[in-house]
Amino acid sequence: MAKPLAVANAGETFLLAFRNLRRNKLRTLLTLLGMIFGVGSVIAMLSVGAGAQAELLDRIRELGVQNVIVNSVRPPQQTRDEKSSQDSDWIDRFGLTDADRLRIERLCPGIDQLLSVNLVPDRVWHGSSRLDATILGVPPAYVSLFGLVPTLGRTLSELDEASASSVCLVRRSLLRKLGVLEEPLGLSLKLGNFPFQVVGVLEDSNYHEQTLAALNLEAGAHEVFIPHAASMRTFGNLVYKERGGTSERTRIEVDRLVAVASSADQVRTVARVIDAILSHGHEQEDYQIVVPLSLLEQQERTQRVFSVVMVLIASISLVVGGIGIANIMLATVTERTREVGIRRAMGARRSDILAQFLTETVAIGLIGGLLGLGFGMAALQGIVRTTGWKAEVGPTAIMVSMGISCAVAVISGLYPARRGARLDPIQALR
Repeated sequence: MAKPLAVANAGETFLLAFRNLRRNKLRTLLTLLGMIFGVGSVIAMLSVGAGAQAELLDRIRELGVQNVIVNSVRPPQQTRDEKSSQDSDWIDRFGLTDADRLRIERLCPGIDQLLSVNLVPDRVWHGSSRLDATILGVPPAYVSLFGLVPTLGRTLSELDEASASSVCLVRRSLLRKLGVLEEPLGLSLKLGNFPFQVVGVLEDSNYHEQTLAALNLEAGAHEVFIPHAASMRTFGNLVYKERGGTSERTRIEVDRLVAVASSADQVRTVARVIDAILSHGHEQEDYQIVVPLSLLEQQERTQRVFSVVMVLIASISLVVGGIGIANIMLATVTERTREVGIRRAMGARRSDILAQFLTETVAIGLIGGLLGLGFGMAALQGIVRTTGWKAEVGPTAIMVSMGISCAVAVISGLYPARRGARLDPIQALR
């Protein structure tokens, strides 16, 4: 049986849809604008969010997903009375001890390495220039564990540790602040009152606030890394501070312990065992346990929720565009009532009329989605250049934005298409 002339195949339906869209160029353009801006917003917001997430997760990964970091902290309930504050021999004692380190080594299974770190807040001098800094006495394994690879010079070696050499690694920012213009390698800097030789230069740190909290550092702190043995021999564990006419002496035997678990599955077990070991001898809560793996998982959950919220917000503009599609298609159905009547009289089914109008809305969604993709990429480049933010355009952002665009177009055009398909042929011809 021959197919009715009014019944078109898929290819003819698409050609007819594009022909009808070209017939009303201004109306089509105005309808497309809503989809273009909507898709562009989704692309830009998802890409900026993905870039921020990747950068933050990289910062947390710098702490090591197999590491458990234990910091000595001043207990919140520790106070000094007036008599003790006036006593020049008064020394605050809190935090981790060498006995704690030995107990953890003996009692905690699943640890490959246990590293001690000595933190000394002091001034760094170069000639008459000085700068407040945090001096970290670390073993060579700590340097490699946290990826402290010098871009100039060498790193700290086992020989430096064994001989307690007065050598150091510094950040480029510290050299800039001190006004160092000459070759930094071999340069002599005074850490406190003691000369140290620069053997390596590290890139500037870009710590996130969570990383700063995990490493017990202040924002903008300048780091200087020296061998742990040299730190203990030169500075010891007694810290003297003088502020506003008052002095403070603090003795912390071990400022930080870094336990490296044998595998990522052992990290939480190691953290629980260390907490159990330390809880018996530290009633004042003068230690803090940081598990980077838990921070990483928590941040990933937070970012997933944030991404969903951003998509929902950006989709509002797509919904507005969908309302515009529905409005235009209703007007189109009204204008083309006679055409629908003629096609129905010539044998077209309701499904053919429905397919015709739905194809037009899908075409609007596809064209608007593709143009919106280009608009979003251009807007994203402008955002990155203006703000310096990091952005990542992944396949997920493209698929989500295009999928939402097509879905909104179909849903918006469904009612007008059904209305056109249900027109009575006789009434339509009148």
